[in-house]
Amino acid sequence: MPLKPGSNPYKILDLEKGCTEKEIQKAYRAQCLKWHPDKNLNNKEEAKKKFIEAKEAFDFLYDKEKRAEYDKGEERIRVAQENYNKRMAQADGERKRLIEELEKRENEVNGKRPADGSAPMTSAQQAKKKKTEQRNFKEEIEAIRRQLEKEVNEEVQQKNALMKTEREKHQKNREKTMPQLLVKWKISEGLDYSEDDIRSIFSNFGPISNISSVIRKKDKRKGIVEFEAGTNAWGAELETGNSPMPELTAEWIQPPVDTIKKAENPVKPNTGNGSNLEHMSLEDLEAQIMGGF
Repeated sequence: MPLKPGSNPYKILDLEKGCTEKEIQKAYRAQCLKWHPDKNLNNKEEAKKKFIEAKEAFDFLYDKEKRAEYDKGEERIRVAQENYNKRMAQADGERKRLIEELEKRENEVNGKRPADGSAPMTSAQQAKKKKTEQRNFKEEIEAIRRQLEKEVNEEVQQKNALMKTEREKHQKNREKTMPQLLVKWKISEGLDYSEDDIRSIFSNFGPISNISSVIRKKDKRKGIVEFEAGTNAWGAELETGNSPMPELTAEWIQPPVDTIKKAENPVKPNTGNGSNLEHMSLEDLEAQIMGGF
């Protein structure tokens, strides 16, 4: 796969000159993971472009001859070719013939003689051998690249499957969890809340399944509001009551699973041996799973 003019294969794969073949493979695999179509559903065109650029850079750098030529500097090669063309243009017919003959002889001398002492290969034989070697090397590069892309596809599929499983678990957990809110207040000037008052206030945040009996201790009161399973009752913990009634304070005993308000009310991580994924919001869940490429 040819490299586009002006492209820098090292920059595309985030590599430095002198990198090893293993480093090239690792860098290409990382780019495949980063720009895999299944991870860039909202940016398919850009992902496709980057994916192709990574393939071109990989093929180019993995070809030692092309890489060596690139490292020597394309500018030096261009200048040398310009000087040669200039000399040939200025040479008369005889001089031009002598130059071509000299170059032909030098090429013949530089041909390696086989170990058995037989004559060096003809130019046609050399061309055929080089063509065969290039074809074999190209097939080798293709095999390595296909293997890397296969590994990337398998990893993405595994993570997508894990995401699906965790989403299902997350939804089931959300459906069965009954949020419980501890509500406290202190009577003031004889003003107090009844169970019906508490129900009326907190029903604004979702359907309530139960309210515990109010515990009274001198002028202090507290009770538990239990919402129906799956209710996203975030915000109830901020309720302060109805003026001029006493001020309410609240805190979650069992917070809603759908942690939309997690920034204001972070859920304590699970300290057991199980996974913490079921306690995350779906946004954090996806970031946790897909963030490992």
